[in-house]
Amino acid sequence: MVGGEDIVVVRPAPVDKFGDPTGEPATETTSPGWLVAPGSSSELHEGQNSVDSDVDLYRMGAFDEDIRATDQIRVRGLLYEVVGPPAVWRLGTVIRLRKFTG
Repeated sequence: MVGGEDIVVVRPAPVDKFGDPTGEPATETTSPGWLVAPGSSSELHEGQNSVDSDVDLYRMGAFDEDIRATDQIRVRGLLYEVVGPPAVWRLGTVIRLRKFTG
């Protein structure tokens, strides 16, 4: 695929069966060639000053990345949560991201 942007996949530090840190660090892996489509954003008003922002990532072709629903992804310097597993379809892959601010 020509063009696209680099994203950084941030995998959290592993924990043991009790949920305690194992001492291993979180890992960061750069993945090139993604198209970034800003999604909707909404302000949450019920006693909160929060904004919920969505972003969709698209990449054409075969999907050979290890991206999990528990990962975070840094796009354009901002860290987002992955919403569900990547959606692989005939032409490529879509990953939905969400960021809560406030």
